Amino acid sequence: MKSIPQATAIRSRAPLRFGRIELEVVERRLLIDGRPARLGARAFDLLVVLAERSGELVGKNELLELVWPGLVVEVGNIAVQVNALRKVLGGDLIGTVPGRGYRLTARVESKTPADPATPAHAPDLQTRLPRVLPILLGRMHDLAALGALVDGRALVSVVGAGGIGKTLLVQHLLDARRRAHPHGVCWVELAGVTEAAALPATIAAALGVRLGGGDAFDALALAVGPLGLLLALDNAEHLSDAVGRLAVRLIDAAPGLKLVVTSQARLGVPTERVMRLPTLDLPPPDADVEQALATGAVALFVDRAQAADTRFALTEGNVAAVAAVCRSLDGLPLAIELAAARVTMLGIHSLANSMRDRLHLLTRNRNRSAPARQRTLRATLEWSHSFLDATEQAVFRRLAVVVGSCSLKLAQQIAADAAGDGPIDDWAVLDALDVLVDRSLVAVLPGNDDASPRYRLLESMRAFAWEQLAGAGEVEATQLRLAQSVSRLFAEAWEGYFCSAARIDDLRRSVAPDCDNARAALAWADCPPSLRLCIAAHLLRVLPYSLFAERLALAEACEALLDAEPSLHLRVFGWLTVAIALLNWHRQRGRVAAEWAVELAREQGRLTSDRRYLCHALSLLAHAMTLGHEVEPASRVLAEMQAIEDTDGIIPGRLWRADAEMRIALLRGDTAEYLRMTREKLARTTDPEGALIGMANLIGAELAVGDAHAAAATGRALVTELASSRNELQLSMARINLCAALLALGADEEARAVAQAGWSQARRFGMQSSWANSLALLAALEKRPAAAARLCGYATAAHARVDERREINEATAFDRASRLVATALGDAEFERLQSEGRTLRDEEVAAIAFGTADT
Repeated sequence: MKSIPQATAIRSRAPLRFGRIELEVVERRLLIDGRPARLGARAFDLLVVLAERSGELVGKNELLELVWPGLVVEVGNIAVQVNALRKVLGGDLIGTVPGRGYRLTARVESKTPADPATPAHAPDLQTRLPRVLPILLGRMHDLAALGALVDGRALVSVVGAGGIGKTLLVQHLLDARRRAHPHGVCWVELAGVTEAAALPATIAAALGVRLGGGDAFDALALAVGPLGLLLALDNAEHLSDAVGRLAVRLIDAAPGLKLVVTSQARLGVPTERVMRLPTLDLPPPDADVEQALATGAVALFVDRAQAADTRFALTEGNVAAVAAVCRSLDGLPLAIELAAARVTMLGIHSLANSMRDRLHLLTRNRNRSAPARQRTLRATLEWSHSFLDATEQAVFRRLAVVVGSCSLKLAQQIAADAAGDGPIDDWAVLDALDVLVDRSLVAVLPGNDDASPRYRLLESMRAFAWEQLAGAGEVEATQLRLAQSVSRLFAEAWEGYFCSAARIDDLRRSVAPDCDNARAALAWADCPPSLRLCIAAHLLRVLPYSLFAERLALAEACEALLDAEPSLHLRVFGWLTVAIALLNWHRQRGRVAAEWAVELAREQGRLTSDRRYLCHALSLLAHAMTLGHEVEPASRVLAEMQAIEDTDGIIPGRLWRADAEMRIALLRGDTAEYLRMTREKLARTTDPEGALIGMANLIGAELAVGDAHAAAATGRALVTELASSRNELQLSMARINLCAALLALGADEEARAVAQAGWSQARRFGMQSSWANSLALLAALEKRPAAAARLCGYATAAHARVDERREINEATAFDRASRLVATALGDAEFERLQSEGRTLRDEEVAAIAFGTADT
């Protein structure tokens, strides 16, 4: 009898110990608490492999090679042995990462520590492309054709059936052109966008640009206008009308923009050039191995089959069967991938026969007017679904509510039955998800680290899963589980941040992958009010300030729910987040929200003795008061806050009240203290968006104390940094302060160049009043007093329109310009020209400010 080969992976000779367990490798014995335990030979070999690499993720294919060397076995044997190990060792020692493999979670004494990881270098501009792209097979001619279209047209739509490969083709185009555009490339996934109104915020978030107020579509066009980049919008078919309108606006506003859209149907706008993506090339009849591999369909099938089983190879004996499978699927990439994943289970010849019969059965009575490729895709999905057992089918359909992707923990919370309501527990979800990944029904995406991936249903799969979910009558119950899970996830993340010294950017990064799931929960019409408020308030708290329109909508949604909310804690948190969102845009509403937060937080503090939220609310109320130049009332509020901090030992309070304290110092004219506090806050800031704002504020603070040289140096450095980014709003703010510093230095020529660049963006971001004072001073310094007088009048009117007082540096520039003009023209003429300037329109200002004549 031929002996079974032993695992070649075993390297250890000394015993391996972890916790109560000892593995005597040479003697092939397992001891638990010093007593021998029974374990099968394969399970023992598997445990040794995992123990020798404890903490590391060991892939399934590698385990097959190491534990079953030289044998052809099903991948399911691994799960059988792992279950045997769990029964002996306990369920927690061996962790499963569905779609990846297994790892021993315990620390083994003899394990050699891994080398420290080398920090990765972040790209200069975010692309939103996957870190690793699957190989593009059979599409090189299509890639070249798409590149030629993009070179010649501003808007190209790649159109084709679901699963045909549009996404991967465009991703490869962007990947190849990362350095070909001044502002790089950017990928935007639209599948999770359920409402047209959310389009601008989604694209702005992907680009990393900030939106101003007003119409969100116009705001995005204004923000993108100066950029030169290649932008891709993926999965646009459910929003085609809105995407078409937005595409026209973006192209009109941005001469340097190239826009590629993937969709199942064309947008139907005049500037669009359509590329209809064909299916993959198919092999001719009686093709040999070389001829078959030269076609895209067979090359893709072989690649995906080898991913499922490294031992698969295309041979003269199976090439006809592979070609038959590809032809049966009409060369549709997604269908080919699904079929290739079955090779290990069925074998290629059985696969070809089963598929041919199954597809014939499923399409016989279907709508004959539907495109053949769509019928084939549905047939493939139904056929793949039929191989799942009842638990796997339940997990598959319940994941339909996930938008984008989800973690393993979230998948378990969504797909598992409630205790006592059914047999599907967390372990069952884990095992089912592993099967779904193996069978290409669920895709594995990179997570924060390789051992914590996220899971996603491709959109065609998700549409099919939704049908199954509705057919099972589980839509409402599963939507509720999604809402509950997302609410819990965001609330726990916030409390972890609020109760520790964690950084706000860490909080945002931790929940960013699930923001689309939060939006999906809010889009569910029957979401219970308390859940809706909890999700909306926490989402509002973590979204970046650049998503102005979405933040405003969330704030209004919270306002509508807060009065009826029974939870005092949630009402406090809700009013806090509303105040934060509104203070800089709707000051009166923001102040009212801050006052409500203070009142409710006082009650919370009396009931729980926890006054952290009261400190936070007081800091916001003080900040609201400083915006109205109420110095003494704000100081009294901060004094109360400090007394609570000192009594209760609330360490983070100093960070919360910093903005109000800085503004109080500035309003009192204590510029030296304002500079010190600005530097101190900037040194503590870890949020990248906050750091840029802090740098812009530092320019103003240095100028306020009279150090124009330092202000100009800081301003030049910041403008240089921002000029290569997409953050046009922050760049415009930096230019305002740099221009003021240059005028204070007498560097009029350099100031003029900065002002011309900045004024061109002023109307985009509503910054006319901030620029007007510097424009008046520039004209005065250039010996153009009449122009300066008119610009002084324009500046006064611009501040009045937005009900804002001049800040210290703005007032200094205006006063200096006024003195120079009055000296040159006399008070009467100055007043006459100022009066004319008050009626100037924004579009008339550039000719006066940057002309050479004194007009």
